[in-house]
Amino acid sequence: MRYYDDINLGEEVFFDEEYRVTEEEIIEVGTRWDPQPFHTDPVAAKESMFGGLVASSAHLFSINSAIGNAEIDKDKLIAAVSALGFNNLQWHAPVRPNDVLKSKFTVTAMRESQSRPGLGIITSASEMYNQKGETVFTLECSYLSPKNSDSEYAK
Repeated sequence: MRYYDDINLGEEVFFDEEYRVTEEEIIEVGTRWDPQPFHTDPVAAKESMFGGLVASSAHLFSINSAIGNAEIDKDKLIAAVSALGFNNLQWHAPVRPNDVLKSKFTVTAMRESQSRPGLGIITSASEMYNQKGETVFTLECSYLSPKNSDSEYAK
């Protein structure tokens, strides 16, 4: 686990975790959270503008979060107390069954918290891309991070 004091402005972090999207998962998430035919019905999806089943926006946001917090990459993770906000969420290309997704982020801003001296505020730009190297989803996130492992917020 890394902390605010361990991070450098402009740093890029590439996650090793890969996430394979399945048809079953697209249908399950779509049925529960975004019941559009192109998320829930493979036959109807063929007639849509996508020409087949695609993952919903909520699904992609969740996958991006899962990749960024995977057990496999604990040495790359930045300790976070709380997200402060997500901005500029953009979906660039459809994600289809059997696509394999990876993620990276770049630290775009850093500052110490004015109200909580043991914390820093980090802003990063995340990018998720598929097995062809196509960007499928991007977002900016700001979050609170303990300054170091001795911080009262690191516990």
